[in-house]
Amino acid sequence: MKYHFILLLTLSFLGSGCLPDAENVNEYTETAPEVNREFIHEKFVFTAEDFEEQLTGLSIAAAEDPAGFLSIAARMLEMPPEYLFLVDKNHVLDSEFLPEDSVDLASYPELIRGRDGLILNRMAAEALVNLSEAAAAEGITLVISSAYRSYEYQQGLFSRFAEKDGEEATARYSARAGMSQHQLGTTVDFGDISNAFSESTAGIWMAENAGEYGWSLSYPQGLEAETGYAWESWHWRWIGTDAVSMQDEYFDGVQQRMMIFWDVNVPRLREAFVR
Repeated sequence: MKYHFILLLTLSFLGSGCLPDAENVNEYTETAPEVNREFIHEKFVFTAEDFEEQLTGLSIAAAEDPAGFLSIAARMLEMPPEYLFLVDKNHVLDSEFLPEDSVDLASYPELIRGRDGLILNRMAAEALVNLSEAAAAEGITLVISSAYRSYEYQQGLFSRFAEKDGEEATARYSARAGMSQHQLGTTVDFGDISNAFSESTAGIWMAENAGEYGWSLSYPQGLEAETGYAWESWHWRWIGTDAVSMQDEYFDGVQQRMMIFWDVNVPRLREAFVR
C-alpha cells in the first residue's frame, strides 16, 4: 500500500508540469551566454578585444605586436619597482628616498673612477662593471664622474648653479632636489660631464653598445620639450636590458616616453599579470 501511494505521488508530480519539457530545455540552452575569452599572452588576462582599451598611451608598435610587448612587460614586472620609477620635473622623489643595497664603487677595481665616494645600487654597479669590461676589451676607457647623489646634495648643487645662472636657466641643465635620477642610485655621469663626450671614443661606443648592458641615455639631443632637460650625452641610467628593449622596440628608443607609459600603466599591468 505504501509503495502504491509513493508511485501515485510521483506520477502526479511529473504530470503537473513542474519539470521543463524538452522544448523548454532546448530554448534555455540556446539563449545561455557563451564565455569564450582567448588571452593574447599566457602571463596576462588581456584579450585582443580589450588590450588597447585597458592601456593608456599605447604606441602603434605595441598595438601591432601585443604578444611581444607583453612578453617584455612580464619580465619588467619581475624587477624591483624602483628601477623603473619615473623621476622628472613632475614626478618627484621624497627627501627620505634612499637606494637599497648600495655599494661604494671603490669595491670594484675594474671601474675607473674620477673621484672617491661614488656609490651605486649593487645591481647597477654590477651592470656598470659589465659595461666597463666590454668597453675595455675594445680599448675604450669609461671614466665615472658622478653616481648617487642625496636629496640634500642635489639641493646644494642646484642652489650653487642658480646663484650663477639664475633658477630658470639652471633648471634646463640641473635638476632640483627630488627631481634628479641620481637620487635613485642607478644613474652615472661619464667623462668630463660635457657634450664633448658624444664625440669621444667612449661616447661613440656608449651610443652603440650601452643598451646591451641595460644602460639608457636619459636626455637625448633635441628632446628637451619631452624630457625637461637639455641634451646630456654623458648622463646614463641603468634600467635593465628588458626595459631597454621595451624602449627601443615600442617607444622610438626614448627612455622618457617609455617611463611615462610605464608609470601610468603599471598598476593595470600588475592587476592583469598572472604569476
